[in-house]
Amino acid sequence: MKKFAALALGAAMTVSATVSAASAEPIVIKIGHSSEADLHLPGAGRTACVVAMKEYLDVASEGELALDVYPDGALGGARAMVESAQTGVIQMVGAYTSILVPFVSEMAVTQIPYVFPDSLTAWQVMDGPFGDALAETVLEKTGLRVLAWPEGAGFRNIYADKPIHSVADMKGMKMRVPENPGLLAMFRAWGANTVTISWNELYTALQSGMAAGHDTELYSMYSSKLYEVNPYVTVTRHSYNLHPVLINEEFFQSLSPENQTLILRAGDLCNRVGNAQSLLSSLVIQSAMEKEGAVFYYPTKAELAEFRELSQKPYVDMVLRQMGPDGQEWVDRILAATKEAETQR
Repeated sequence: MKKFAALALGAAMTVSATVSAASAEPIVIKIGHSSEADLHLPGAGRTACVVAMKEYLDVASEGELALDVYPDGALGGARAMVESAQTGVIQMVGAYTSILVPFVSEMAVTQIPYVFPDSLTAWQVMDGPFGDALAETVLEKTGLRVLAWPEGAGFRNIYADKPIHSVADMKGMKMRVPENPGLLAMFRAWGANTVTISWNELYTALQSGMAAGHDTELYSMYSSKLYEVNPYVTVTRHSYNLHPVLINEEFFQSLSPENQTLILRAGDLCNRVGNAQSLLSSLVIQSAMEKEGAVFYYPTKAELAEFRELSQKPYVDMVLRQMGPDGQEWVDRILAATKEAETQR
């Protein structure tokens, strides 16, 4: 009887523990980003990245981790969301290169004009020692851990209300440029007058004539329907864009080792899925934009050489002033990492 009672008690405790675990509230992880909520093609790589993370965490953690997604800038502007992640108001954030530069000046080297010849080289560099070192710097300066370096819709191009075939065509044009000091210096070297306008206000600003053109990635332009006011696309591919996903380090360290591992694996999955979606979208985006009235121009080799020669030095000089004494080391690092990646392919 005593043995039976002990077995019964053990069974009851097991059932109780199971019921308790099943009824425990999940750990909710809020993430904010500025891309759309739904998956489609062409579509944002970040959307695919976050969807993959959400589904993976739900299945792999058996419901213990729940990613609560706030897309479309529902939690505010990009800078505000980064700051909310820093203070722990939200646990994760999907950022982008230019918005991180004011927080981490070293980020600017990833947008050095023409530093990456193509997406595959960029992926290899960001997945290697250079990306790891930059992630350590981001963590040190912001308190945010980089979980993934997915591509931010690829390379930036020039869009305007008139055709631009060469640097000379931009002289005196009022161009909207993000708050990356290097990009501002680059456009000024091309002869443009620069203005800084928030992304959410850009369509209206272009429509009203506050700016005549802008630069961003093809999908970002397409998804915001900016071709309606800037129908001329000059495929300069002058700077690469990243959409890093970051998590508050204090929150990350509060998780169990098992859940930390799941978060890191989710970040790796995000990186792969986001890059794949971004590249696939870049292959179909031109026809989608042309159907909406966009007109594409591919500069000749000589024209591209002029864009490159006039842009690199002003950009690098500016970011070196922003980064201070360690700046040249970061410039040398990314140039060396790119050269190595190219030799390995």
